[in-house]
Parts: sequence; structure tokens; C-alpha cells
Amino acid sequence: MDITFQYHDAESARDLIENVIVPLYEASHQDVISNPFFSAERFAERTRGYMKAPGFGLVVTNIHGQAIGQTFGYSLPVNARWWQGLTTPVPDGFTEETGTRTFALNELMVVPEWQGKGIAHATHDALLRSRREQRATLLVREDNESAQRAYLRWGWRKVAKLQPFPDSPHFDAMIIELPLGQ
Repeated sequence: MDITFQYHDAESARDLIENVIVPLYEASHQDVISNPFFSAERFAERTRGYMKAPGFGLVVTNIHGQAIGQTFGYSLPVNARWWQGLTTPVPDGFTEETGTRTFALNELMVVPEWQGKGIAHATHDALLRSRREQRATLLVREDNESAQRAYLRWGWRKVAKLQPFPDSPHFDAMIIELPLGQ
């Protein structure tokens, strides 16, 4: 298998939004895309917002030159909005951000025909091993049992419940320590 990972910052990722990023999302989210919150348009809008954040990074996974997966996120700035939707308590100081403390993993996806083959884990690792933050956080849908199990296997731990937008579902917030940030 000829697998490659392409790393992009916000500037180079902008050129991929219409031809790579959104099509991969549409292919991998058929189960929820009819929900207005998960529509391709809302995804593209959120993604453009993430690209404006400091430390944005994207990894696109290719097999034989074909994009089959992606993951991206950004460094949480001081006073990050990320934690404002918490619906369960967290320890004092948990949500304090410095700009280098936490990497927010916004999305991880693989097209259906390549799911269950270790591609998501490899894509996840390709992005996180390049990060310098102390920890990473992500939100996973409460009903996405396969993703929940995978993240727990990969070393993530649940820390809280969070609703990031008024019209979004509740998510489990998860954390993992990053080796380069130690």
C-alpha cells in the first residue's frame, strides 16, 4: 500500500477546501449530513473559521495519489471559546489556555471504503506527532460508538460533556497528553 501524508498549514489548506476537504467530509459523513448542523455548507463554514486560528494544521492521507482521509485542528488561544460549551464540571485550571497548552483536533475522517483498515489511526498519529502542545482535545458525538472505542484504544480519556453551538448535539470532550509537549 502506497500511503502518504501531506502536511498543510492554513494558507496551503485554503486551496484544498473545495476539491479535497469538503468532498472527503461528504463521503465520510453520509450518516449525518442531512442534519443541518452537519451539512457540507456548515462544515465548510466551520473549517474556514478553524483555518483563521493560530497553529492550524491539516494532514491529508493519500493512497496511490488519491485522498482518502484527513485530520485537522489548531492551537487553542488564551481565552479559547472551545471550553465555553461545557455542560459538566472540570477541575480548576483545566480550561486555562496559553496558546501552547492544547491542540484542538477538530476533525478526523476516512472515506468508507478505507475505514477499519488502520488509516484513521495512522492519519491521527501523523498530525499529533507533529504538534508541540502539551495535550490535545477533541469532541466526539455521544452516539458515535466506533469512534469512542477507537479514541479510548488510542489513549484518549473522556473529561467532560460539551455542546459547542446552540444547535449542535452534545459531545464527549476527550484529552490526550502529547509526547513533544512534555
